[in-house]
Amino acid sequence: MESLRTELLAYSRIFETELHDDILAFWIKYAVEKNGDGFYGAVDMTGNPIPDAPRSCVLNARILWTFAEAAKNFGNRQYAEIADRAYQVLAKYFADPVNGGYLMSINSENRPLDDIKHTYAQAFVLYALSKYYEFKGDPELLSQLRDYFLLLEEKTKDPQNPGYLEAFTRDWQVYSENRMADNNEPRSMNTHLHIMEAYAAFYKVCKDDLVGKRLKELLELFLDKIIRETGHLGIFFDEQFIETEESKGTCSFGHDIEASWLLWEAAEILGNQEIIQKMRPLCIKMLEAVDRVGIDKDGGLFLESTRFGSHLRTNKHWWPQAETLVALMNGLQLTSDNHYWEKLKLSWDFVNNCMIDHRNGEWFTKVNRLGIPYLIEPENDPSPFYRNDWKIDPWKCPYHNGRAMMELIGRIKSLTA
Repeated sequence: MESLRTELLAYSRIFETELHDDILAFWIKYAVEKNGDGFYGAVDMTGNPIPDAPRSCVLNARILWTFAEAAKNFGNRQYAEIADRAYQVLAKYFADPVNGGYLMSINSENRPLDDIKHTYAQAFVLYALSKYYEFKGDPELLSQLRDYFLLLEEKTKDPQNPGYLEAFTRDWQVYSENRMADNNEPRSMNTHLHIMEAYAAFYKVCKDDLVGKRLKELLELFLDKIIRETGHLGIFFDEQFIETEESKGTCSFGHDIEASWLLWEAAEILGNQEIIQKMRPLCIKMLEAVDRVGIDKDGGLFLESTRFGSHLRTNKHWWPQAETLVALMNGLQLTSDNHYWEKLKLSWDFVNNCMIDHRNGEWFTKVNRLGIPYLIEPENDPSPFYRNDWKIDPWKCPYHNGRAMMELIGRIKSLTA
């Protein structure tokens, strides 16, 4: 046990160096506008801004969450300043002062670009603002958060069916043509995973009965409807949360492994013993399901499988690698099985050797199975949403890898206390 403790502490120092000297340092140096009050919408592989790139609400919310958490954990004034800037950007440019909620994107001149209100994006704002309140402790901010939660409940919760609606016009009319789903399916796992994540973060700081009730309903939705018998997540659903036929043949390994620890975190925050008893073995089952078919021999996580597992997409994207690290640490904590620590070290070696751009900073967006980064956007294999030739873009953020490092540091501290 003492040898494991020594090793954990040594790795914690490595994770701290990666967090402070690479990830957060890159975002401070390259994401902050030089002649403005916000953040660039995108930068290229060496940190040059893309002048006309749109600015994403999701990206700004993720910047806010990351730097608020870092400021809270490490007491760094510069991190606090970035968090304050991100909060002001959301309030000044993305918030809809007439109808409430937040716009999806603005242009490089901070004017509205995409005014569709995706529940996914609204959830990330609640998640980020909850963390910002946890850092700042401002009672006025907590009051704003309560009002925002009630707005989301009024506008996005389906009054007739389980779960939450996916997308709305600027004035909150249901919008069915631009959902966060491949084929505009009525429900998506991804949106509900991040609503659950946001409601857990908000319940942690407010302990409001209605928030706790809704969080419990979301966890039960995952237990009863979204998690398949195999331990993988269903992806797209109808209004009754029956998985669509086309969705059934796909496994998204990154979401599976991220959910394996996010669901446990939410269950612990809720504190409902019945939910906790159900969730503990299920979270291990989810982790094992991905370990069995999704983690390569080098420790890297494949993107997904399709055709009921017969077709494997072997590229390795940045964000699932980050989530793999946290999920394996969570597995170690839940079971005390050192197998998960050995797997974590292997996955970290893959990240360190293949995903981190040791020359220009931050992580590559995507590498192939052999760990060779894509530095251009391949015509025959484009990434979903984000671009391989940009280091920052509307989806490429500091939240996955920055959060992973902070989770690992905090969990090691807990294990070695």
